[in-house]
Amino acid sequence: MYNNITITSYDHKGQGIAKVEGKIIFVPNTIVGEIVNIKITKEKKNYMEGKVTAIIKESPTRVKRICPYYEDCGGCDLLHLPYDEQLKYKENKIKNIVNQYLKEKIEITSIVSSDQQLNYRNKVTFQADKENIGFFSKKSNKIVNIDSCLLLDKSLNNYLKELKKSNCFEKKKIILRTNGKQVLDNEDKIIKTIGKYQFKVSLTSFFQINDNVTLKMYEKIKEYCNLSKDDNVLDLYCGIGTIGIYLSELCKKVLGVEINEQAIKDANENKKLNKIDNITFIADNVNKVIDKLNFKPTIIIVDPPRAGLDTKTINQIIKFKPKKLIYTSCDPMTLVRDLKILKDHFKIEQITPFDMFPNTYHVECVCLLTKK
Repeated sequence: MYNNITITSYDHKGQGIAKVEGKIIFVPNTIVGEIVNIKITKEKKNYMEGKVTAIIKESPTRVKRICPYYEDCGGCDLLHLPYDEQLKYKENKIKNIVNQYLKEKIEITSIVSSDQQLNYRNKVTFQADKENIGFFSKKSNKIVNIDSCLLLDKSLNNYLKELKKSNCFEKKKIILRTNGKQVLDNEDKIIKTIGKYQFKVSLTSFFQINDNVTLKMYEKIKEYCNLSKDDNVLDLYCGIGTIGIYLSELCKKVLGVEINEQAIKDANENKKLNKIDNITFIADNVNKVIDKLNFKPTIIIVDPPRAGLDTKTINQIIKFKPKKLIYTSCDPMTLVRDLKILKDHFKIEQITPFDMFPNTYHVECVCLLTKK
């Protein structure tokens, strides 16, 4: 137990950081400047993890508890911070990571905020057993039983209430997706809209979880591309074809590659739904086909999973010599790892962070690179 400990900064996961006897302590749900009493929950050679037992000096900005599950549930990280402070934290986090790992001056714009901070999620994965349905608790597989979640679209919370009434949650995982009118819980599809385009989305296909931020992000990608009718766009990790279709009318051709076969089925349906005839989709692993593509891109767009780009894909992107590379990332650490290699061949022009996931520590980034 440590008493009267001052929180001095944040880590990359939104936890407060304090120092005691030269050792770092990570303390969740704290704010810089607060003085707290801490119970140590884990002790390692170079750091400790703690839990607040009492707040001695509370930050005047602290948001009073609005979720009964916050301290136990693993879904949110920043619900105790007002939204403007969350945005500052995320913007500074990106700047700190970029400065630390790339060690050169790179323009990072102000973070693009979310119009909704609550009820924004259009998809959810509930964890369930015979007695509980909810989310895993922080750092364990214990299920926190919930009646509703502040981050979920209201239609998903209503569906959860019906599930609880029917007692039909024997599955270990329950995946739900919504467009605000109709909740999807099986192999059917729902229609989602981005700008003037409509997209059929299956339950297991990838689609961004925050609709209004997705539109803002796609507009930024369009701005970065600055397409002409001479451009050929290679859209890697294309999912159901959303980005490629969104840009298709502005360029000559689009080729999308995605490993998820169901997503490519959706993509081809979306091509027909939106009457697009200059886009082609390939269902395969990007790593396996990227060096076999009969396609000469002038612009490449990548939106890889959290693990980022593999070495073979990076090397082939470099060989393609596109005039622009647009890198969309949900993990700033793998982003800077890949940019460290790419910057020898491309100039990193600008990075724009997007608050796709309010009340969590996660940040989406779109990075513009141009050929050197």
